[in-house]
Amino acid sequence: MAVVQQRPFSVEASTLMLDPPIQRGERPARAAWLYTAALQPADEPQRLAELRGFGILDTEPDDDYDRLLQLATVLCGAPMGALTLVDSQRQWYKSRVGVPVQQVAREKSFCAHAILEPDRVLEIPDVARLGWADPQPWGPQGPTLGFYAGVPLRTRDGSAIGTLCVMDSVPRRLTELQRDGLVKIAKSVASLLNLRRQLRIATETDRLTGLPNWFHFEAEFDHSKPACGMVCFLRLKTINQINSAHGFRVADALIKQTADRLRVFGDRGAFIGRIKRGLFVLFFPDSRPAEFAQKVAPELATLLNKPYDVNNLSLVCPVNLGFAAYPDNGKTLDEVVNAADTALQVAIEREQPMAFFDRSVDNVRSMHFRLEPQLRRALEKREFVNYYQPKVELATGRIAGVEALVRWMDPGRGLVPPGEFVPALETIGLIGEVAQTIMERAIDDWRGWRDAGLPAPRIAVNVAAAQLRNDDFVPALQRALQGLQGDSSALGIEITESILISNMERAIEVLQQVRALGVPVAIDDFGTGYSSLAYIVTLPIDELKIDRAFVKKITADPAYEGIVRTCVSLARGLNLKVVAEGVETEAQAMKLRDLNCDQAQGFFYSPPVPAEQLVRMLKAGALTPVGRA
Repeated sequence: MAVVQQRPFSVEASTLMLDPPIQRGERPARAAWLYTAALQPADEPQRLAELRGFGILDTEPDDDYDRLLQLATVLCGAPMGALTLVDSQRQWYKSRVGVPVQQVAREKSFCAHAILEPDRVLEIPDVARLGWADPQPWGPQGPTLGFYAGVPLRTRDGSAIGTLCVMDSVPRRLTELQRDGLVKIAKSVASLLNLRRQLRIATETDRLTGLPNWFHFEAEFDHSKPACGMVCFLRLKTINQINSAHGFRVADALIKQTADRLRVFGDRGAFIGRIKRGLFVLFFPDSRPAEFAQKVAPELATLLNKPYDVNNLSLVCPVNLGFAAYPDNGKTLDEVVNAADTALQVAIEREQPMAFFDRSVDNVRSMHFRLEPQLRRALEKREFVNYYQPKVELATGRIAGVEALVRWMDPGRGLVPPGEFVPALETIGLIGEVAQTIMERAIDDWRGWRDAGLPAPRIAVNVAAAQLRNDDFVPALQRALQGLQGDSSALGIEITESILISNMERAIEVLQQVRALGVPVAIDDFGTGYSSLAYIVTLPIDELKIDRAFVKKITADPAYEGIVRTCVSLARGLNLKVVAEGVETEAQAMKLRDLNCDQAQGFFYSPPVPAEQLVRMLKAGALTPVGRA
């Protein structure tokens, strides 16, 4: 493709009216490029990079963009319109009205011409009079295009990544009022795009390196649905020593250079994320262990062990690398990342540059016991923290309660998810002590919210089997509530079916004492294998929490809808409150509301958040679902 140089025009002041002359061969010199096949903007590489940075291609429809497009078509009296994004080989529609397909080839795209001069509105009153234009860009079954007007959507750096366009099947012109309104709506679309990009960067990107954070990395993996691949955990071995010797700015610069080196692999298709300080994670799709060990792993190690040039200092920062194969060493991302982390710990312990996960020299139990010193230190230094996930009334959207969930704020690794340490706490016998600290902190947080005049919701805490076996559990709970002058509205407890079944008589005895204190009891993960009318009727409980496995398929499988309906009916018949766990979509929430479920909990409303973030939610009142925001 040829390249056309951009010129600095103001959108408000300039409209390029493409109305070809009657005589064959005559062309206005100023817009000669518009009479040929699609060209490329002068900033095409930068433009495409910016388009990728918005992370909007091939995403689901969005009500906000749809409403703006509908406003544009109504204003211009146009039966067709689109919010288009011009990729390297295609034009993709984020939103469309009257357009029968999701994308067209770029060479058939009118918008590919419109973006050549991002400061101008391109208006084509009569498409048929253009020699090169295809009046049926959407195929012979699609509508005929007689008129086109497109306003380029400019980024803050000036590149045009697409257009807001309106179209008609007959030749026509926009009025000045319509053209001015279309420009203003396009500005709103561009502003919304930029705002969404900033929010995405803030929530998904590591500020220092610009790499995806863990949540973005996880989303990329889930979206790609790889068949196989290799995961790598990378640790900068001496970054803390470099920080101590040369200062944090030098250490930060070295980390940024590491990220730049890793981007070489990103250009080849690898996913890259920064977890914390000197810790990175990579995923190499479609890589097989043998070939990876022979070619990619040595190349990665060699590249990272080269000296860094930082502020005229030549620094070497050795690395430890841990590798694991997906799905051989883990059938989910969490499992394979855990395996790579295990391999990394082996490399560190053996003082080797790299290690591959090997089940023959490691198993889950040994990994748990390797963590024991760190977990005991974490308990002593109060590194286990509370995160809270709201439970929302389906009828009103009001936060009716929260569940306290444990997280580990490790000084070296940052925030560690529960799947990486809770099983180890159970194995080494620390789960009861940690659960007790979570309960005590929950009561402290609730007291702070109440004293601040907030509508403090009841906090549900999970009870471990070790706590039920402890004779001091109920007295400790009573002492904690005395700090609230006996106000039992602060707390509820949740207990899984498996813990109940393991010692039913003891469970009934303890739960009766708990309820005597005014603290409600919920059965967590209800329906996962032990559900029985006999024990449900017998147990002193107040609430059933339907397991996420059933909620996940409630809108897709009538059998799962039937299971949930039965659970709700059972709870109603026993005068129990019913809460659905793992709600991730608006459709699931609506279905649960139709089934008369009382409350819902899940990422559709909010992920688990720190106490200070929950405070902001409580001040806001009703919760706006994340999935709808």
